[in-house]
Amino acid sequence: MKWLLFVFFLMSMSILFGQKTRKGVPLEPGVSLALAEERAARMSGLEYDLFFNLPDSAHLPIPAEVTLRFNLISAKAPLQLDFRVEPDRLKSVRVQGKSVPAECKEGHILIPAKYLRKGHNEIAVEFTAGDLSLNRNEDYLYTLLVPDRASTVFPCFDQPDLKARYRLELEMPAAWEASANGALEEERAVNGRKRLRFRETQPFSTYVFAFAAGQFQKRTQSRAGRAMTMLYRETDDAKVARNADTIFDLHAQAIEWLEAYTQIPFPFDKLDFVLLPGFQYGGMEHIGNIFYREGSLILDETATENQKLGRARLIAHETAHMWFGDMVTMKWFNDVWLKEVFANFFAAKAVNPSFPKINHDLSFLLAHQPTAYSEDRSGGSHPIQQPLENLREAGSLYGGIIYQKAPVVMRQLEALMGEEAFRKGIQEYLKTFAYSNATWDDLVGILDAYSEEDLQGWSRVWVKEPGMPAIRTEWHAGSNGRLEKLTLVQEKKAPSGANWIQSTVVALAYPDTVVRIPVRLEADVTEVVAAKGLPCPLAVLSNASSMGYGYFRLDSISLAYGLRQFASIGDPLLRGAAWLALYEELVRGRVAPDAFLQSILGALPRETEPLNRQNLLGYLGTVCWHYLAPAQRAKIAPEVESLLWDLLANAQDMSGKAAFFSTLSNLSITAESVSRLKAVWDGSVPVPGLPLSEAQQVSLASELALRLPDEADAILSRQLERTQNPDRRKRLEFIRPALSPDPAVRDAFFESLKNPANRATEPWVVDGAGYLNHPLRAEAALKYIRPSLELLEEIQRTGDIFFPRQFITAVLSGHQSEEAAEIVRNFLRDHPEFPYRLRNKVLMAADLLLKE
Repeated sequence: MKWLLFVFFLMSMSILFGQKTRKGVPLEPGVSLALAEERAARMSGLEYDLFFNLPDSAHLPIPAEVTLRFNLISAKAPLQLDFRVEPDRLKSVRVQGKSVPAECKEGHILIPAKYLRKGHNEIAVEFTAGDLSLNRNEDYLYTLLVPDRASTVFPCFDQPDLKARYRLELEMPAAWEASANGALEEERAVNGRKRLRFRETQPFSTYVFAFAAGQFQKRTQSRAGRAMTMLYRETDDAKVARNADTIFDLHAQAIEWLEAYTQIPFPFDKLDFVLLPGFQYGGMEHIGNIFYREGSLILDETATENQKLGRARLIAHETAHMWFGDMVTMKWFNDVWLKEVFANFFAAKAVNPSFPKINHDLSFLLAHQPTAYSEDRSGGSHPIQQPLENLREAGSLYGGIIYQKAPVVMRQLEALMGEEAFRKGIQEYLKTFAYSNATWDDLVGILDAYSEEDLQGWSRVWVKEPGMPAIRTEWHAGSNGRLEKLTLVQEKKAPSGANWIQSTVVALAYPDTVVRIPVRLEADVTEVVAAKGLPCPLAVLSNASSMGYGYFRLDSISLAYGLRQFASIGDPLLRGAAWLALYEELVRGRVAPDAFLQSILGALPRETEPLNRQNLLGYLGTVCWHYLAPAQRAKIAPEVESLLWDLLANAQDMSGKAAFFSTLSNLSITAESVSRLKAVWDGSVPVPGLPLSEAQQVSLASELALRLPDEADAILSRQLERTQNPDRRKRLEFIRPALSPDPAVRDAFFESLKNPANRATEPWVVDGAGYLNHPLRAEAALKYIRPSLELLEEIQRTGDIFFPRQFITAVLSGHQSEEAAEIVRNFLRDHPEFPYRLRNKVLMAADLLLKE
């Protein structure tokens, strides 16, 4: 009898399983992990033939067609094709050449199993392209489909592990230029327009499909036998000419370095790039077709060393993605950090040969740890690798922990394994998963074979747990004035109770020298054995390395010494690390803002390293706007501004002049300094050796409008008249209401942002929100905080990946009052179901505001 019951149970389960298989995965918005796994298990050999008929007006629809070809190992269940648009945009569906009834539900087109077959399948769809991710402007457009936005433009299988080959055709106005993933194969005239056909590509994921088309200027140059084409909209020919050769050089140098390191030739047929005003990101790594924010590459004549290095890093970052992310892609977006960490990590390495005069360890430190700390110390900290249930939430995974913390962690991994072993493991990883997909655990499995270390255990703590270590320094002197013991104590452990294992350098400061001692932190307490018996130092810096990560608490003696003397440290890297340590003490309340400010003012005239100088100027801005009350700010302003004008006058290089002038534009509040800035803006008293570009003039006019309310309209009208570039003029027209002295005009601007159509150019919105909530208008702007928080969920649904964090940061960064902090606390308390990743973004953006 028991045997019969068991047989009956097996038969019942078989029937239920068969029913589930025939019904497929339930329809729901987005691409769930279950749907992604189901499709990946049964599909292969995917191809797309795409056609878009682009009109000459941004207000007309875009007729389009797509034919999908693929193989199925099973046709027993229906198939969900992703298409997140209004239902009436779907015109017709043909399966195996026959018309079938179809409609869009929950962002999908459901193809019933009866129309499918095992083996080869073909689905053809006529549709009107969705506008959400087409970024349509009057005379140009571009796609931006990361992480799950391809399905908002055309029907597709929108998940990273269903790679496909693409063949694209575009019809467009005859005067337009275009760039796509594949090389241009044919161009022909069609009824006074032109039609372009692009060559079939290698397999890649939907999120890096891209094309741009419109009124662009075009330059083509060759490097090492590789022709590259740049499309751009900048109208200042002299400015373009100053930058163009360097832009092409930096791409070629990045390719050369990456080919040498990976031992894999450039993995795609071509590399072109499109420079876009108002682009949402610094860059986006579309295969063979990188998009950049135009101002990130075409720099002003007065560009600082930081800006030049930032451009080089950006280009190297996006180029590195051709190998890391495009050729080898994460299987699911929970590992999106993996492509970003490699791009940032190898970008830092690749730019070194191009900047031989740069202190690259210092550059790495200042480019990564400060931003990572600002997020990791906040209430919104999260692991590097985060769980992801549905791709519609993937955009919320991005941030400083992925982009800035992860490269530091990767540098620790390289040190743990050794550079050559690490490199061999990376080469094997790329060759194993070329044109395919991989996970972080796949990589760790490969690297494990090249190391005696417990990489799995190391990975669990650094990659899969949140937070940052807190290290306390203790040292004891004997009666002979020498060190008896120096220890580093891990005060804070990972949530699992494990220690963060890492290597760093301890620096002991003496009157005429600094002693550096390498240290590996593993146990609860690590004794720095090499320090025993050394003379007692004036101070101890427990993280004097570019790859140490965490809050390294200064002891009281070192803290007091640092405020007086860290500026006198001779080594630029040690100075940079010391200032970072002091700033972290400021954030944690162990250093008074006025004391920190006086240390900066004393250090600036002595600082000769451009990277440290720029960092100090950034700290100066944070202290003045966030930590000083308005009355304190007004009292110290004459001293600060006088020093900056003197430094500007005495700066020997244009980069230094630009850095000081930019800080003056940001911080000036006294009538005298603002008047001097206006004289620079109107050309009556130019700064010797510092020509202002049109973009800088627009920025300065905006700052003046905030400070001179009675003259704001006249200043902005005059700036509009003399702004020649149409894209810069449109930006100024957009943000102008946010600069208005009239509260009603500012209120109307804020209300307009509630309409998604008015948030289309996201960098402009972020700039406008920043001016709206400027510290000089913080009290009047308190009313914008809660509505901005209430808008975040919609912004996440309709905006691109960085927009929610950038928007709420722009809103909150101008506020410092307890009243503002209480608004944030009350909102989070009143919304316990607020999406936890968005909650993290708010807590990160409000970190300084919420500090007690």
